Amino acid sequence: MEQLLRSGVRLRLLIVTPAVAIFLSSMGVNVGNLGFNMIFSRLMGPELFGQLAFLLTLKLSLLSLFGAVQMAVSHLVSDCPATHHPALLSALSALNRASFGLLCGVAVVISVGLWLWLGGAALPPVLLVAAVPYGAAFSLLRGVAYGALHTRPIILSANVEMGVRLIGALVAWQLGFGLSGVVGAIALSIVAGWWVVRRELPTPSRSQAHSQPSLVRALVLGAGAFALLQLSQVLALDGDIFLARSFLSAEEGGLIAALSLFQRIQFFACFSLATVLLPDLTRARREGQSLLTALRPVAALFAGVSLSVLIATTAMPETLTDLLVGSQYRAAAPMLRLAALSSIAFTLSYLIATALMAFGDRSGIWICLSIAVLQLAAMALSPDPQLSYFVTIKLAAQLLACGVSLGLFVQRMRTARA
Repeated sequence: MEQLLRSGVRLRLLIVTPAVAIFLSSMGVNVGNLGFNMIFSRLMGPELFGQLAFLLTLKLSLLSLFGAVQMAVSHLVSDCPATHHPALLSALSALNRASFGLLCGVAVVISVGLWLWLGGAALPPVLLVAAVPYGAAFSLLRGVAYGALHTRPIILSANVEMGVRLIGALVAWQLGFGLSGVVGAIALSIVAGWWVVRRELPTPSRSQAHSQPSLVRALVLGAGAFALLQLSQVLALDGDIFLARSFLSAEEGGLIAALSLFQRIQFFACFSLATVLLPDLTRARREGQSLLTALRPVAALFAGVSLSVLIATTAMPETLTDLLVGSQYRAAAPMLRLAALSSIAFTLSYLIATALMAFGDRSGIWICLSIAVLQLAAMALSPDPQLSYFVTIKLAAQLLACGVSLGLFVQRMRTARA
C-alpha cells in the first residue's frame, strides 16, 4: 500500500511539472493552428489561401529568427544567479525598449515602400510588418518567462495568441473584410500575446546602460547557435521538398511534401519540450541539483508521443494520410512509418542538442546541421533518384545523427555526475 501511495505521489508530481503543463498547452495550440489552416483552406479557396499561405510563411520565417533570440534569452536568464537577476532583467528591459523603437522605424520605412510599390494591395503585408516590433518583443519576453519558468504567462500568452488569431480571423472573414481582415487578425494576435507577457521585465534603469554591449554580444552568440539548430531542422525535415522539384516527378514531389508535413506535425508536437528542457537543465546544472530530475518529464513526454506516433502510423497509415492531406496522396501511406521514424530520430537529436547547450556545448548543433547537409548531398547524388530512396536516405541519416548525439550526451552526463 505504501509503495502504491509513493507511486501515486511521483505520478502527481510528474503531471504538475511545468514541462507537462506547457506541453499540454502547446498541443492545444497546435490543434488550433491546424484547425485554422483546415478552415481557411476551405473558406478561401486555392488562390486566396495560397496568398495567405505565402504571408504566413514570411511570418513564420521571422518568428523562427525571433525564436532563436527567445531561446538565447531563456538560457541567459536560467543560467544567471539569483543575486544578478535584477541587473540582467533591467538590462534586457533596456535592450527590449531600444530594439522595439528601432524595429518600429524599420517597419514604417518598409510599409511606405510596400504602399508605393503595390498600392492598395499592400495592406495585408503592411499589417504583418506593423506587428514585427511586437513579435520581437513578444519573443524576448517569452524567453524571460521560460528562463524563470513562469508557467502561467507562457501558457496564457500562447493560448491568447492562438484564440485571437482563430476567432478574430473568422469574425473578420464573416464581416467581409477578406484577406486583409484575416491578416489583420493574425497581426492583432501577436500584439495580444505580447500584452499578456509585457510585465515580465521591469522598467529599464539608466544605471544598466553600461552592460548593453556585453549583453548584446551574449545574445548574438546564443541566438546564432540556436538559429543554426533551426536551420538544421529546416534542412533535415524539408530540404528534400526542394530537391524533389529537380530530381523527382511532380507526383513524387507531392508525396514527399505530404510526408514532410506529417514530420513537421510530429516535430512541433515535441518542440515545446525543448523550450522547457533548456532552462530546467541549465538551472539544475548551475544549482547542483539532479540532472535526471530535470530530464525525466521531458523524456517521458517524448517517449509517449513517439510511441503513439509509431503505433498510429503502423496501424492506420492510410487513415492518417487521408485525414491530413487527402486520399489523392494515399501512395505515400506505406512510407509513413519510415517518415515518422526519421522525424522521431531528428526530434531526439534536436532535444539532445538543446540539452547540450545547457552545458555550453554546441557539438549537438553541429551534428544535426552536418548530418542534414550530408543527407541532402546523398539525395542529390543518388544515381537513380526516386521517392523510396529519398525516404530511406533521410531515415538512415537521422538515425546516424541520433546515435551519435545520444552517445555524446551519455558521455556528457557521466562527466557531469562524476
